[in-house]
Amino acid sequence: MHKRRPKIIIQFATVFCALAFVPFLYFYTQFTHIEQKTLEYVEQLNRNKLEYSKVELQTSLLKIGASLRYLSNNGMLSQAILRPTDENLDALKEFWLLIARTQGYYSQLRFLDATGMEIVRINSGEQFIEVVDQERLQYKGDRDYFSFAKTLGDYDTGNFGIDLEREQGSVVQPYKPAYRVIYPITLNGERKGYFIANLDLNRIYHGLAYKRDPSNLPSVTTDDGYYLMLNGGDKILGNRIEAHRDANIALQYPKLWSELQLNKFGTVREQDVWISFTTAELHDVEHVKELIFFVRTPLEQAATFTNDASYDLYQQASFIVIIILLLTTTFVTWNHNHEKNSLDSKIARAAMNGMSAVVITDRNNRIIQVNSEFTRISGYTLEDVKGQPPSLFASGKHQQEFYMNMWKVLEEQGLWEGEVVNKRRDGSLITEILRIQTVRDRFGVIQFYVASFVDISQRIELENRLRELSEKDPMTSLWNRRKFDTEMQTQAMLAKRYSDSESAALALIDIDHFKRINDTYGHDQGDEAIKQVAECLVAQLRETDIVARIGGEEFAIIMPNTPLPEADRVLNRVRVAINQQSKLDITVSAGVTEISNKPQATYKRADIALYESKSLGRNQVSVLSVNETQTIA
Repeated sequence: MHKRRPKIIIQFATVFCALAFVPFLYFYTQFTHIEQKTLEYVEQLNRNKLEYSKVELQTSLLKIGASLRYLSNNGMLSQAILRPTDENLDALKEFWLLIARTQGYYSQLRFLDATGMEIVRINSGEQFIEVVDQERLQYKGDRDYFSFAKTLGDYDTGNFGIDLEREQGSVVQPYKPAYRVIYPITLNGERKGYFIANLDLNRIYHGLAYKRDPSNLPSVTTDDGYYLMLNGGDKILGNRIEAHRDANIALQYPKLWSELQLNKFGTVREQDVWISFTTAELHDVEHVKELIFFVRTPLEQAATFTNDASYDLYQQASFIVIIILLLTTTFVTWNHNHEKNSLDSKIARAAMNGMSAVVITDRNNRIIQVNSEFTRISGYTLEDVKGQPPSLFASGKHQQEFYMNMWKVLEEQGLWEGEVVNKRRDGSLITEILRIQTVRDRFGVIQFYVASFVDISQRIELENRLRELSEKDPMTSLWNRRKFDTEMQTQAMLAKRYSDSESAALALIDIDHFKRINDTYGHDQGDEAIKQVAECLVAQLRETDIVARIGGEEFAIIMPNTPLPEADRVLNRVRVAINQQSKLDITVSAGVTEISNKPQATYKRADIALYESKSLGRNQVSVLSVNETQTIA
């Protein structure tokens, strides 16, 4: 009795594992799917916040750049430099005060002469603005950024990068990040000095909040992982401040940091939070090439979305475990009392180890037996299929190579498992997790095949539906940014493979003066305007064109098999149609380019073309080809 106990235990464990294998796969897949749904929920929750902050920062920097170019080339500055009378200097100070007060981007506006001495300086903050007295003006000729300024050409713009704000040679307390933009001033062929603007990053940062809610502000770090801006925190610029060296996301969130090395945006789970992130490139900035935006969502907040589904799965799993335990106990007890070595006994055990829908075929692969669950799922009775090969159920979805590989594995290993699409009696398709095993006689010759399967069609349909929902913009039902990026990668690969024949175009469309629509008519009318533009795009374009909403009021169109001149004509037609059909006299600007084998370069060209349309007065289409880009370069 004691010698047989280990055998019974092993047999019990083996039977239990065999019966539990497919249910385990099912529940594992379901729990994994819940985790994926949670990730998608968090990503959807945070995508708008991050993209809004990113676009808002880039837009602010573009506005600042345009403003500073105007200030550096302003005749009032030139007049004050060439004729530094009190009247000219006072006029310049009044003008700078007006700019600092109305725009709110700058902490300092200064002019330094060629030696590094401040001539005019305006200080600005959230609660104050002042013209610095002559006695308080400082000598900056020994500062790093002044050395950097002297290396600039007459027509260069110097973005010295991000450093700490200093006064009288000492770091300002509390710590404030300083982002300096430098313009050399050359008049009559002589370097007269430098116009320098310090950007107030804290005020710019608070303007990045989605829906103007401070709780939506992301944390922003430099490309080496140190905090630059964060809501309610002060551990910034650890690469400049020794006491803040430990405040680095590479140390705090190593999994996030690893993901950042591979992807430009995404969501990861680390410690007790979900972290969604995206990146934004900074061009021509010393020391910092890229900014990282991320927001954290506590696990408890994300879990509320899937608590009910998890609870239902745990209940189902508990019920299935109880059933499997009962079946295993029954089988082991029966086998212990009635153990047989005949082929009939082997067939019975093989059937017990399978799922509820069972098909048994003979050595010639002709059906000899099915069970009632098979009839319920497939619609075939034993009389319908007896003597027929299982190929009767083939759906045509699998190639001959698939079945050849299946038979090869069965011959060599005696067991094959996988996912198969078959056909019911009524012609509808059924997706199965199929398990086939062989039954051999004592000479090792196959006598029977026992196949068992479970219907997972509804699960596959649900997964496909959820996948489509994750790629759709909820407001317009257009494709979203994720789907757009995937299609861009596909078109880039086609362009690379068929460079001589495959032609496709990318267009970016932006609603003109959209902020004015929101401010004048309200956000509900702004949303309605976005929907009207989306409907017009779908109506005017081909079914084969990919139309996506990739930002607040920005759309992208991928036009396969479309040369650039034809794309230009189509977009002008669309532009006119949008204006004629809109209720609020909406106009749009567009930029178009051909799709090359580099998706990022393609997107950048289209964005440049869009910017050109806006710069030329909006309500027009600009074209920028690859050849034009190379000519400019």
